[in-house]
Amino acid sequence: MRSGYIPVLLALTVATNAFGQDSTRAKRITDTTSQLKDVIVTASRIAESVNEVPSSVTLISGKEVKKQAQINSNLPYILMQKIPGISPSEEGQNNFIGKLRGRNFLVLIDGIPQSTPLRNGGRDLKTIDVSAIDHIEVINGASSMYGNGGAGGIINYITIKPEKTAPFSSSTCINNSLNLIKADETYGYNLSQVFKGGVGKFSYVVQGKMAHSGVVRSSDGVIVSPFYGLGETKTYNALVKLGYDFSVNHRIEVMGNYFNSIQDSKYIGTKGNFGVSPAIGVRGDTNILGGTPYNKTLNVKYTGTFGKTTANVAVYYNDINSVFEAYNQIYSTHWGGRFNFSTPFALPGNNHLQLIYGMDLLKDHTVQKDMADKLVTPDMNMNSIAPYLQSKFIVARDWIFKTGIRYENLLFKVSDFTKGSQPVPGATNTYNALVFNTGLRYNKFSYVQPFASFSQGFSIGDIGLVLRNGVSLNAINVAPVKVNNFELGVNGDIQRLHYEVTGYYSTSKKGSAFKEITPGNFDLIQLPQRIYGIEAMLGYKATDWLNLGGLLGYMDGKEDTKNDGSFDGKVDNSTISPIKIGGNVNFKFTRHWNLSVQMTKIGGRDVFPQAVWNYGKYPITGYTLFDMYTSYKLRHVTLTFAVNNLFNANYYPTHSAVRGATTEGRYYVKGTGTVANLGVVIDL
Repeated sequence: MRSGYIPVLLALTVATNAFGQDSTRAKRITDTTSQLKDVIVTASRIAESVNEVPSSVTLISGKEVKKQAQINSNLPYILMQKIPGISPSEEGQNNFIGKLRGRNFLVLIDGIPQSTPLRNGGRDLKTIDVSAIDHIEVINGASSMYGNGGAGGIINYITIKPEKTAPFSSSTCINNSLNLIKADETYGYNLSQVFKGGVGKFSYVVQGKMAHSGVVRSSDGVIVSPFYGLGETKTYNALVKLGYDFSVNHRIEVMGNYFNSIQDSKYIGTKGNFGVSPAIGVRGDTNILGGTPYNKTLNVKYTGTFGKTTANVAVYYNDINSVFEAYNQIYSTHWGGRFNFSTPFALPGNNHLQLIYGMDLLKDHTVQKDMADKLVTPDMNMNSIAPYLQSKFIVARDWIFKTGIRYENLLFKVSDFTKGSQPVPGATNTYNALVFNTGLRYNKFSYVQPFASFSQGFSIGDIGLVLRNGVSLNAINVAPVKVNNFELGVNGDIQRLHYEVTGYYSTSKKGSAFKEITPGNFDLIQLPQRIYGIEAMLGYKATDWLNLGGLLGYMDGKEDTKNDGSFDGKVDNSTISPIKIGGNVNFKFTRHWNLSVQMTKIGGRDVFPQAVWNYGKYPITGYTLFDMYTSYKLRHVTLTFAVNNLFNANYYPTHSAVRGATTEGRYYVKGTGTVANLGVVIDL
């Protein structure tokens, strides 16, 4: 018997033994992607309701994360389904063109930075396994709340939390996948286990995950090129979280997470030809194991109350190694501390003031090397000290006014470096940035709650991309580039309907674009950019057994190609995503049986003449994907079945037309064909 099929037999055995145990009660299942009463911590670094935030935020609930993971466990795919302004999934290891509202975003795990902005590796969305995530919080639009990199917003993965209600609980998830068009070599499995509980003042979470994917086949059954793909990949994740309550007002928590994802393919990729033929997999071996050999995260957090002041102090460490293109790799290490305090004040009348203040410290060391450990970039070190102050006024119960300021002091140092035979001397420079935010929200009426905000984010950009060409630090301007984000929106509840509509406009003096000079080699181009768009999310509870949802994301932009203030050029497709329309229908047939169908339509974008086709300027052809998920819940067991790409759409992901269409050709791949997922979840 092939060992790969052991998880299937295990799933069937466990399900059979527990099948007779009935459920004594049923829970009403709804899509809680965005609800007014949900609580988040990312927006202001304090726990607060979503309806106290005067800007656009998205909360993807733990229930929804688990459901989406049964359909497709790739985190960029899950985010694409639930966030209107995020770029479509690249369906690979990377998120090179991943943008939020057309700008680079900052990825966090429990507030710890995972992005590598000094040399963007495009792996930050896949630095933890979905099975270790409790929920996801997203700040849409520029934010400096956590420092460098949040020009487009923040994506914060909140890990599983300890439970104090019982000394022990267990959740086992077994999932098996198979391509339904041509099953040969496509079998994959996911096994995850979570233990959590609390005894006295002590609480804990222990999570483990192992997974293996088969080859990826497109809608015609042909093997997709494995280059940066998700096929033939082994993934491991381990999370440990330990907490201790010294008293009601004082708690310490230690979190450690280890993530490993390595591809070892029996195939190599051919070169695709835009509009003619895709890159496919043919037998061969590169002898290089691509992926993420490790991402190690450690966080120690203290929470305490002193009088009226609440203190949240965290020190953290993050170490990531990513292998790229089978010939180089990026190493990035973060050490840091976050010292956050909040103090409430009662004002005359029915008014309240809360001050949130503190300081962030960060040491970022990043370097790119080839597989023989030779420098591709110089050693880059960035030290950051950033004090901040945020105020929150609640006036007459219904008006919420926020304003804040952050000062970022950056010390940037690069080592001596040799490019070919040419020595490049190291250098040290200091930069600073002062960023500001303000917002107003009115909550008088539940059916219409308008808000308006202005926020700034900043980034020093992908410095390593320039320095690896043998350019001295003193020859370039790496001062932080600010993004100004203006936002106007409204949300509310009208009987059974919940809605949110937001319009935004952002500006930057140095937006980024790329131009292919020779196959696989690109120049960085920075021009003033203006990006604008609209987002909408709807939820409608038609009956007790039928829920409907939908989303819309549209953006466009202009850039000043001549630096004369004219803004007469279109922003390319690596920044501007095509229009996105999503919808979902959720049925609850019985207390035990649920069925969901979701649709995502990615539009086309063809705005550049053939004479200027280059990176990001080739036409994008739209596509529509349908997914199906159903579950049957017993007392301790939930059986799940899901189909990804239900109607076997034949398509090219957006990234294929952005970078894959260039003369390099290796990225011009088709999307995944129909894949079925059969799973069982055992909760004890």
